[in-house]
Amino acid sequence: MNITVRTADKSDIETLVKFRFLYLTDVEGELSEKQINALNNQLPIYFEKHIGNDFTAYFAEDNGKPVAVIFMVRLEKPASVHFLSGSTCYLMNVYTDSEYRRMGIASRILDRLISDAKAEGITCIDLSATEMGKPVYLKKGFVERGNTEMRMEL
Repeated sequence: MNITVRTADKSDIETLVKFRFLYLTDVEGELSEKQINALNNQLPIYFEKHIGNDFTAYFAEDNGKPVAVIFMVRLEKPASVHFLSGSTCYLMNVYTDSEYRRMGIASRILDRLISDAKAEGITCIDLSATEMGKPVYLKKGFVERGNTEMRMEL
């Protein structure tokens, strides 16, 4: 196995869409036709617009084949005691192909992302962890902040 980590570019949009679907079906289960159609319509447009701006995707590849991914969405907020610069990011879609799990691959991508975020002046990284991912994040220094995440779907 020859694992390398790289950032995605616009030529990777099809692969990013594929990995988004893999993640969503892994976490949410089977998607409805309405959901599939909406995602197929929105995701390529989103990636085209945001890659290289406020969105970065990191791939782990085994001899050039993508086997894992993490999405990072940059956010600028009014400063807080938790993010003094106002520069934050949100991690999402942390996904590793099932045959590559438990090999430290997601941890490797996360190290690269954290290093890049620090270099950019990002002072806070947020995420919503799955049970499978939580141990990885805790080992990296993420702390649980209670179950305060809330949502209103419109």
